[in-house]
Amino acid sequence: MGANKLEVFEIVKVNRQDIHGADYNPRKISEAARKKLRAGLKKYGSVQPIVVNKRTMNIVGGHKRLGEFDDIIRKPDYELTVAMIDVDEKDEVAINILLNNQSVMGEWDTFALQDIKNQFPEIDFINDCGFDESDISVMLGDAFKDVKIEAPLIDPMQEAKKSADDFRQMKKDQREKAKNRDAENPQEAHELSDLDYTLTVVFPNNREKADFMRKIRKDPKEKYIKSSIFYDISKGAYDISALNK
Repeated sequence: MGANKLEVFEIVKVNRQDIHGADYNPRKISEAARKKLRAGLKKYGSVQPIVVNKRTMNIVGGHKRLGEFDDIIRKPDYELTVAMIDVDEKDEVAINILLNNQSVMGEWDTFALQDIKNQFPEIDFINDCGFDESDISVMLGDAFKDVKIEAPLIDPMQEAKKSADDFRQMKKDQREKAKNRDAENPQEAHELSDLDYTLTVVFPNNREKADFMRKIRKDPKEKYIKSSIFYDISKGAYDISALNK
């Protein structure tokens, strides 16, 4: 077995024809993702074993990788080094789902990725790591400027104009409602609307918004920030002097 009590597998060699995919496997893959997987296997090789259950000889983890093995090796049978576990069918299914469940794999630390990009500029996050252009433009911001993008998925200026137009329409509707309310209740005419605490800040494009969010140590995907952030900026708590340089 493994070197400690948590390693409940043993590394063994099996013949390809002796193992098979699990009929219940709930994981699917798009053609684009499959091409990325194959490219990674061809470039780096397989760096972790396929997981197989000894009792059923079902593949528990690695269905898609093994499919690429078959297409690349192109032999009816060949040897494989696998991580062999010994569990009942219920546990096998649960482990299969757990291994494929992205919600237990954590999230990307965008600041750490930015540091990696700065430290290893030769790494191509699209071709070497399998990211999509849209993911990288949000996560890496300025570091993404050296990567050629043929066309943006969304026109950021149109999105900004739409957001501004929507906000203006909302404020217009608020004023109309306020006029009607004030006409009926003159004593409340000078009270603030419940929505007067909001402020919309529009950036010229997604990259500058992502860069600003990184500088205030917030996730670039967040849609709302507290007003205290602007007080901190005014006091010099954040260095945003180079934001547009």
